[in-house]
Amino acid sequence: MVVHRGPRWTRKRLEAMLRTCYGETARGSVDAQAVADAMHISSRTVRRWLAGSNRQLAAVPHRRLEQLRLPAAESELRGRQQADYAREAIAQIALPKDKGVLPVWRERGWLEPHVVAILDITGKPWKQVVISNGSARSMNECRRRGSIVDVTTVPTRFHGVVLAQEVLDEIEPWRLHPLPELLPVGRTHVWSNDAPAVDLSVLAVSKELR
Repeated sequence: MVVHRGPRWTRKRLEAMLRTCYGETARGSVDAQAVADAMHISSRTVRRWLAGSNRQLAAVPHRRLEQLRLPAAESELRGRQQADYAREAIAQIALPKDKGVLPVWRERGWLEPHVVAILDITGKPWKQVVISNGSARSMNECRRRGSIVDVTTVPTRFHGVVLAQEVLDEIEPWRLHPLPELLPVGRTHVWSNDAPAVDLSVLAVSKELR
């Protein structure tokens, strides 16, 4: 995994993240109550985090910042477990005479080529990695969510799951986790669009997923 220094969390950056990921008031400011409800804290605490000038570091503890911008620990664990299962499945698929292949994988179409794409979410400063079976219906659903900025094809859905996790690891310091009412689908696979660009094809080759 490539390690990046990560963004500088100034008061201005924190405010922008809270507005886009937790919502705004009618006047366009941070919905401090929505943040407070999500974090189980007081709105006064949220306003204290936003005190100061735009360029100074935000007055938010690191642990709270991680809670604000990342999915819950149990959600992250499920994602990594799914990626681990996918890696094991890839190893089983490679066994001779299909002896490691489970029938349900074939029934569900998981052994067919799949598409991994990065979307630029419409109207939001976010990118999102998605896995698709490549059908017209599935790709149209992706385009309704945002514009496709990068795309690659991998041998199976399992390769796609692993590649998506590798993308998230690559841009981890820039990851975000919007409220479900702001992004109903795939909100655990989102990051700020000022993160370093990820080349899906290059990453897939480097991780032996192509």
